[in-house]
Amino acid sequence: MSRLTSEEHRRICFMKRQAGQPMLTPTLLSTAGIGGGRDYRRRLRRLAPAVFSLALTTGGLLLYAFAEFHAPASLLDAFLPRW
Repeated sequence: MSRLTSEEHRRICFMKRQAGQPMLTPTLLSTAGIGGGRDYRRRLRRLAPAVFSLALTTGGLLLYAFAEFHAPASLLDAFLPRW
């Protein structure tokens, strides 16, 4: 086995350092698709009240379909208990 000259030894060390560099400092990944950013949060802020309103409306319609509501004929009927 032959010995390496100092120049060859330097080149090999340099190549090893360059090959190991990506492992030591990984490249930064793009996170644009993960969180969505400002546009995603803006859509969520608009969507939440819309879904809540839709749920309330649907619940009200279902309750109206199953329960009868008779408006009182007068204020006296509204505040006096029925026997």
